[in-house]
Amino acid sequence: MQRLTQLITCLLGTLLFGAAAAADAILPKPFTATYEVTYRGMRAGQITFKLTRDDATGRYTYETTADPSFLARIVISNAAVERSVMEIGPNGVRPLEWSLDDGKPGTARDGQLQFDWNKKLVTGVIEGEKIELPLEPGLQDRLSIQIDVVTSLLRGEEPGLIPLIDDNRVKRYSYVKKETTSIDTKLGKLDAIVYESTRQGSSRQSRFWLVPDREYLAARAEQIRKGKVETVMVLQSVQ
Repeated sequence: MQRLTQLITCLLGTLLFGAAAAADAILPKPFTATYEVTYRGMRAGQITFKLTRDDATGRYTYETTADPSFLARIVISNAAVERSVMEIGPNGVRPLEWSLDDGKPGTARDGQLQFDWNKKLVTGVIEGEKIELPLEPGLQDRLSIQIDVVTSLLRGEEPGLIPLIDDNRVKRYSYVKKETTSIDTKLGKLDAIVYESTRQGSSRQSRFWLVPDREYLAARAEQIRKGKVETVMVLQSVQ
């Protein structure tokens, strides 16, 4: 995967927000949200997240598209698309398909995964490498993990430790509540809960400013490496 794409995706541990209606408390609403991205203090462009629901099947499709700055186009194409198809039910989120098209000629850096919950197997190809891994309970892909985190919060549960398939192996991310604070945004001043995501053995950590009054909308997200902030995402618009 391209490095900056990985940084942005890992940063997005909780950028979704859920339904406002009590009857749909564990389900996210379809939406489109755009964030401004900076990398090491330099503008990297914008990234947009779009969640849709197929009323016929009940399945959700969540995808990201980028509008990179001139310099960021060296590593990210404005034609790049990452997508996850999933089910959301009483037991949480179950990814069904994941794909990445880097928007450039060839498939050397593309990827696709299929989750067979009956056979308990994940198969696919990532960057030309064949993937076949056992499917454990709660396993997420790089996009579905976002929905899984917020679904837990909407149920009044802590996300805890979540297994994530990234590239050719399973990684485990821990989400911990750190503090409450206020943050100035284009939506005004909002009360937020700061969550931190870490992985054992990694020098990186992610931090998210989640707004309970807006169904855990992330007003800001940061990725820190060796104690220094590298990537920052700030909410620009929501539809």
